[in-house]
Amino acid sequence: MADAAISFLINNVGKLLMQEASKLVGVEGQVKSLHDELNLIKEFLGDSEGNRDKVKELMSQIQAVAYRAEDVIDTYVVSMARHGRRNTLEKFLHTRDRAVMLRGVATDIERINNDIRRIYANKDTYGIARGDASELENRRSSLSRRRRNVEEDEVVGFTHDAEKVMELLRQGGRHRDVISIIGMGGLGKTTLAKKIYNHSSMRKRFKCFAWVSVSEKFRSRELLLGILRCVTPAAEVLYQLSDEKLEEELRKYLVHKKYLIVLDDVWTTKVWDEIKVAFPDNLNGSRILVTSRVKEVGLHASSSRPYFLPFLSDDDSWELFSKKVFRGEACPPHLKENGEQIAKKCRGLPLAIVVAAGLLAARDQNTATWSEMATNFSWYLSRDPERCLDILALSYEDLPTYLKPCLLYFGVFPEDFEIPVRPLIRLWIAEGLVEKDNNREMEDIAEDNFDQLIDRSLIQVVRRRTDGVVKVCRIHDLLRDLCISEGRREKFLEAHQREVSTTSFSSTTTLFRRLSIHCSTSTYFPSIPSGSNSSQVRSLLCFGTSPGDRLSMETFKLLYERFRLLRVLDLGSTLVHVVSPQVRQLILLRYLRMNAPYLKEIPSFMTELPNLQTLDLRKSPVVSLTNDFWKMQQLRHLFLSRCGEVLQGRGTVMSNLQTLSFVHVSVASFSPSRGTTLFPNVRKLAVYGGNLYGCNKLERLRTLKIVGNIYKAIQPKILPRCLTKLTLRNTRLRQDSVDTLGRLPNILILKLFDDYLSTYDGILVFGKRSFLRLQVLHFVELGFSLSGWCVESGALQSLQYLLFRGCRQLSSIPDELKHVTTLRHVKTMWCSDTLAEDISRKLGKDVDFSIS
Repeated sequence: MADAAISFLINNVGKLLMQEASKLVGVEGQVKSLHDELNLIKEFLGDSEGNRDKVKELMSQIQAVAYRAEDVIDTYVVSMARHGRRNTLEKFLHTRDRAVMLRGVATDIERINNDIRRIYANKDTYGIARGDASELENRRSSLSRRRRNVEEDEVVGFTHDAEKVMELLRQGGRHRDVISIIGMGGLGKTTLAKKIYNHSSMRKRFKCFAWVSVSEKFRSRELLLGILRCVTPAAEVLYQLSDEKLEEELRKYLVHKKYLIVLDDVWTTKVWDEIKVAFPDNLNGSRILVTSRVKEVGLHASSSRPYFLPFLSDDDSWELFSKKVFRGEACPPHLKENGEQIAKKCRGLPLAIVVAAGLLAARDQNTATWSEMATNFSWYLSRDPERCLDILALSYEDLPTYLKPCLLYFGVFPEDFEIPVRPLIRLWIAEGLVEKDNNREMEDIAEDNFDQLIDRSLIQVVRRRTDGVVKVCRIHDLLRDLCISEGRREKFLEAHQREVSTTSFSSTTTLFRRLSIHCSTSTYFPSIPSGSNSSQVRSLLCFGTSPGDRLSMETFKLLYERFRLLRVLDLGSTLVHVVSPQVRQLILLRYLRMNAPYLKEIPSFMTELPNLQTLDLRKSPVVSLTNDFWKMQQLRHLFLSRCGEVLQGRGTVMSNLQTLSFVHVSVASFSPSRGTTLFPNVRKLAVYGGNLYGCNKLERLRTLKIVGNIYKAIQPKILPRCLTKLTLRNTRLRQDSVDTLGRLPNILILKLFDDYLSTYDGILVFGKRSFLRLQVLHFVELGFSLSGWCVESGALQSLQYLLFRGCRQLSSIPDELKHVTTLRHVKTMWCSDTLAEDISRKLGKDVDFSIS
């Protein structure tokens, strides 16, 4: 697995060399040579796939030299930037220093080049042959066998799931169909499939059965022979046939049979493409059951929606755990508390439960032993005989190289942490984990990466937005342990649970590129031993939640002195009472998030961060953006409290800005007198009061939130037609504004919050054929303002989700909603019983209706 972090590092160094080429004046020759040498190393990494055990020492050398190259380049870029800030006299006085620095950089790069040449020259010593992946395949096969060895024969907790999947197998017409079970590794997909495969109702329904385990490195010939061995006793005589003949023989045997075939542990769509021709559609209701970790596999093989296997409940986890430990006997009372704690720590993952139970079953059944395991659960599981983490690592190894660092990054978050997706994506981009594509926005590429991790069952969805987009996610504790152990081994990340000591903050620790702090930040930084060098740390993320946790000016100074090459600084909820001017020394900083309760304007020294992409000051009462703000040309996302005032920027255009929230806008904010939009590529905008004149020129704007009394702005030709999501709060919405909104052609989501409706008698009217594409509609805290709602013919033809919250005066819904065939979900919260009764009466069983 080492190649993922090293390949990512080498790619980053290569990109850094290209991006900063213009700044590396005086060492151009050495830089070009370094770039070429790194490309040779990348080729070597490709050749050594599957031979990691042979080249561990060599890989360590490659990693060290790549880190050194990155450090030399970053240090040089920072020095040049600081030199550029000097006045003419200071530059003259430092001429000699700069010459010395250039010679030092040239010498360092030449040494690095020599080391790379030596490493590459030694590669033949290790017998690396291109395409030799037998070692990797053997390891994967071994782990797959060990995973199947810990599968449960007697199923616990899958009764409901088995009924659901068997119902899917029974449904459908006479055509052959494919049903898939999708879930995380170790979740019990194979166990569930076995229960279904052996169920009496399935044995009565189908007359021909076959089960084959596919695994990652499948061969279609072996699968065909495996199925033939299950369905015919004469399979042995078929071994000499070609693949095409095998397919033909299997089709001949199945063509008159009603069959159920299980393809277990399918990793790629290629499996189905290569063997599907062998399964005849004989119009008798035959079925194929597929298990996979990858959502795409199920979608590719069938148009039917896959069945996503959930985690076990706490009760089912305890039942499985106690059954494995005590073999049907009751759990002794003195062990039950610790036992339930251990079972709960498995987070519903059957693989972890079975392995943990096996460890305890082989030990003394006493309170001390069980208490020790409950306290050090992760440590025990990482050292179990079945190598639980290694089995889960199959999913990690199957990832393409560009996704592996994205998964490892989840190790920076604390245990049980609910991770907001949008900030995660911005962090990925700032960290350089997302490959750039000139034809697409980085945020869109990052979203695709995130979706792929979801589809591969590696990330769990905690909450979705009403439009289905994942809002909050989490990672299973065991996968997080895998990310931390692999990240620590590759110096990719380190997580500190407590204050450091001289030994824990040794020279080895400072090699970590990402440092995640899960304890009090106000005590962590002062505990760093004096004289220690943390300049190799690129990311510092703070998750401590100690009450009153704050950073003093002295601590700030310490931070900036020791972490000079930071790209990411996230201080979390730590209070920052005074923002030190030394922040301007963090030249490479791309992401800055802090809670500064006394910061009323962005100081000019903060705008001197030339690489800043994300500035998150949502917990700071910033009231204005000065003209210095326009210096931040790399800024992509700006988050303020709802009082930041945008001033016209001396003719400057911020073409990279995508998110601007919350700001107070002036009449010239979007379309100044010269006719050029100041934020031409803004995609998400949240405004507080002001005037939206010129907003229609924002041709890429998709999400708009308006707070405050600016209803005059909601007029024809003011809002851009590209809007897909609109949120209004306290805007004194009028009926003519509603008519205007109804004509927006692309609006998908409309949310009305805390609004005093300036409509006639508080009745809101959605006119004929208005809101044609609207899918999500929220009426929230409209109190006594909304007394009636009218929907005319043809409106809301695409509505899917409808929410009423705190609409106490509303007693009925429009009759026209009965004709909206797309409506699937209606929810009421803190509304009148009369409204709930009217919804039930008019919509009946056609929608999923819930009351809170």
